[in-house]
Amino acid sequence: MELFLVAFVMTVLYRIARALFRLAAGRKERESKEKLLKDAETGRPGAAEPARWFGSMEAPSVNGYSVPGGLVYVGEKLLDYSGFNDPCLLNPSLRAAPGLSPSVPLPGQRLSYGKVTPEQRGAYLSWLAGGRNDPDTAVPYVFLFFYGLERRLMVDGQRGLVSPEERSDIVLEILRLLQIYGENRVFRGHARNLLAMEWILWGNPDDRPGYIDFTDRYCAEPFAAVLARYAALDRPIPAETALQWLILHPEQGLKTPARRCPDLFRKLFSLRYAEKFGEGMVIHPNRTPLTLTYRAATPSLGDRLRIRIPRLPNPFILTAPVKKLAALAAVCADDLDGYSRFLARGGSPESPEAAILLPAELLTGAPAGEAVRERLARLCPENPSLTDTAKIFAVLGQTPPPKMDRKRAAALADALGGFNFGMAPDPGIHGFPPSTDGPVALFYPRVVPPAREEFAALTALVRLGSLAAQASGEATEGERRVVENLISSNDALSPEEKRSLSALALWAFAVPQGAAGLRGILRSLPEETKRSLGRLLGAIAAADGRVDPAEVRAIGKLYGYLGLNSDQAARDIHAAVSGTAVPSGGTETKEGFSLDMDLIRLREEETRQVNGVLREIFSSTEEETLPAQKPPEADGPLAGLDSPHRELLSALLKRETWRREEYGSLCASLSLPPDGALEILNEWAFSSAGAPLAEDGDPVFIDLSLAEEVLSHGQQKDENPAP
Repeated sequence: MELFLVAFVMTVLYRIARALFRLAAGRKERESKEKLLKDAETGRPGAAEPARWFGSMEAPSVNGYSVPGGLVYVGEKLLDYSGFNDPCLLNPSLRAAPGLSPSVPLPGQRLSYGKVTPEQRGAYLSWLAGGRNDPDTAVPYVFLFFYGLERRLMVDGQRGLVSPEERSDIVLEILRLLQIYGENRVFRGHARNLLAMEWILWGNPDDRPGYIDFTDRYCAEPFAAVLARYAALDRPIPAETALQWLILHPEQGLKTPARRCPDLFRKLFSLRYAEKFGEGMVIHPNRTPLTLTYRAATPSLGDRLRIRIPRLPNPFILTAPVKKLAALAAVCADDLDGYSRFLARGGSPESPEAAILLPAELLTGAPAGEAVRERLARLCPENPSLTDTAKIFAVLGQTPPPKMDRKRAAALADALGGFNFGMAPDPGIHGFPPSTDGPVALFYPRVVPPAREEFAALTALVRLGSLAAQASGEATEGERRVVENLISSNDALSPEEKRSLSALALWAFAVPQGAAGLRGILRSLPEETKRSLGRLLGAIAAADGRVDPAEVRAIGKLYGYLGLNSDQAARDIHAAVSGTAVPSGGTETKEGFSLDMDLIRLREEETRQVNGVLREIFSSTEEETLPAQKPPEADGPLAGLDSPHRELLSALLKRETWRREEYGSLCASLSLPPDGALEILNEWAFSSAGAPLAEDGDPVFIDLSLAEEVLSHGQQKDENPAP
């Protein structure tokens, strides 16, 4: 009986224990399931099923939605750098509810599949199931899919888990998405950055795909590898790459004209880069290895993923090369500034006004430039041709200035030079401007001659020759041909120099000349050279075979400029007419005395002497410029200016341009009104040279050449008055 009771009790206890065990196991299972669900919803994967990548040939099913073309991660566990599930993971354990359109706007760009609402999951899955091609889809959904592509390439790819074929599939998918959603700036930048980084890490460095766009600032990091390859191989950097280095450099930038006119700026930069660096700048590799920072769109990779490339140097840390590029870019931008401002004011890029504002290098092929060039060619039927400056300004779309000073004449010459036309006189080439209302000699092509003494000497001879020829009132063709022969027979001149001087001679013999500016040059000639030059003037004046009293007086005045006895002028002219001072070859005709141009020559020794001495004078002119700019005492050419204005003039002659503020301060220190003082100085200059000294504005422009002419004129007048 006792045994029976014991057995019964034991049985009851066993059954109770088993029931309790089953109850505890059920509770534990329920708690485990609840925890898994909670972990999934919060992103903590716990012991969930690991995710799998589905390629482009697969179509996984998620919550009843089929995803054609794959390229997604599906599963319950895919850790990111922080230990949570990756935002891109399609977790089937999470509920997805239909009914919400994927086109409904969403706040922000960054989503996480595990943290959005069931309705948003349903909208995202419907977009995936529809082929990922609805252009109205909210961009955050596109980013959510893009996160998976980023992870596959930048995480799995660097682990060697992605085949070249799969990388190609991902690249093609990104390009397809760019076609549909590329208007979104942020998505476009991240997509281009990923494409560029994929090529840098696995592509052929000598075969850049056409879809790589390093003009995008999102691509600065992969571009560093491109630049590093040029440095590593000591290869010249192409102009396009050099400019992109400057654009993407964190401490550099482009000026407004470069940004407003990007195509023209790139063309101008490329042309001048080639001019300066030839095939390209070469930078030698430094010792710092290149480390790229990939700025991911997905938050699963953190803000920055560092990729070290030890076989390549880091050129972005170099400062000297980028400073050279920055200086070149700044000059190009400054040269486009006028054109840029014109467009900003609403000007037409096809107008003549726009064309003349372009640098000369950019005019070729430009419609406006070609139109202006054709109109200039019609003004120059012969080469060279006399043309009214008003017509030239009209062709250029400009209004003629009230006064043709050196600055305005130089601007006109530069504008013509942009279209490959030259003019004479050109102040930058011949040293003096044309008259305000008179014509100029137009010619082509324009080539700026080098600053050579031979050219300067012949320029003076052309002016003197025209003065001698016009002494009788009107220059004759024979007189002009004498000067032309002096130009053409000079073997020391280049063809470009001869073309320019011939144009100058055409103008000088057609336009009444003045002697302003010549006295200071001629007065220091050696005595024997003055005699030779005097005989030359006599020969030119006598080319028509006529001796006129007015002509003799005028030539005598030129002799006075030379410091010669004016009475000798008559003897030299008559000697030239009689043939004793010029070579043989002169013949009498019904029209008068004529000269055979093939035989007209100065004696070689005399010609060499005249040209040689003039070269010495012209070569020393620049050296004498600064001392000549110092105003003389008040009893000289400044006798009409009081002490404060003389001090002001002395200060202004130190440089060519003054900021308006600087000029105002200078006047204030002398207790002079700025506008009134400038007017007095201009009147003083007009009385001596017929031109203003200064051009008002900001900056104030000072005509230093004119000042030198006025001052030397006054000194010459005192020392050697002309008859």
